[in-house]
Amino acid sequence: MARFAWPVIIRDRIVAVLALNKMNHTYPAALPQWGAAANSTRTPAGKPAISVVVPAFNEAGYIAGTIRSVLEAKKRYQGPVEIIVVDNNSTDDTAEIAKSLGAIVVHEPINQIARARNAGARAAKGEYLVFLDADTRLEGDILDKVEANLSSGRVIGGGAWVEPDSGWIGRLIFKFAVNYPLALKNVTVGPFLYCDSAAFHRVGGFDDALYAAEEFSLAKRLKTEGGKEKKSWKIIKYNKNHRIITSNRKFEKFGGLEMAMQNVHLIWKPHEKIKQKDQCRFWYGER
Repeated sequence: MARFAWPVIIRDRIVAVLALNKMNHTYPAALPQWGAAANSTRTPAGKPAISVVVPAFNEAGYIAGTIRSVLEAKKRYQGPVEIIVVDNNSTDDTAEIAKSLGAIVVHEPINQIARARNAGARAAKGEYLVFLDADTRLEGDILDKVEANLSSGRVIGGGAWVEPDSGWIGRLIFKFAVNYPLALKNVTVGPFLYCDSAAFHRVGGFDDALYAAEEFSLAKRLKTEGGKEKKSWKIIKYNKNHRIITSNRKFEKFGGLEMAMQNVHLIWKPHEKIKQKDQCRFWYGER
């Protein structure tokens, strides 16, 4: 199991470092004020609405588990939660499965993660946004934690520590070799991200010039925006009351060495390569 962590460490260390230290591009223009950015929604008891945005390309094998996990988290939250699945030109039954489980399905014709996430945010009505990967499951009171952080008035957004869908040794290695080191720069890996909807729109959302590391770019801009309002970027860390579990499918399909080799080229001129889809084949190639 120890070998599990190394390709993931290489990938996420490269992306985190290039995103935080080497990206120097113009921020995207502010997005139109859609959904809660223009008119926030709360229940009579005061619980703010949360929109969970799930970008999905050929995720028929995973999307049902992801949606069901959000539905369970919604029951615990006891507030308004909408699930928006962005069908990013899938050729399988992803959209049909999502609709059958009650998710709102929108379509983004250009196959790009940043554009898919922005399309979901435009359709969202929630005061708070959660961006969740289509192969990632929620457990416990994670939505309550999102609400508590954002409603405090001291937090603009954040990420969360995730764990791989593997044995306990793999999870332990991931915790100490990935989550802890990235936390030193106040960043996390990308399967889960949350933020205030109005702030998301003000900073322009995800940068659609990027084919990878778009979550790190957004986090950097939200941190700057939060600084103006004395709000922080807060990572939700491990807790017995919640878990975020992400798929280990890439490792199972390709193995550690091939995964590392697919990503090592990003060390050179990363700020240029993440704007080229053919250079980001790890994220856009075979599922």
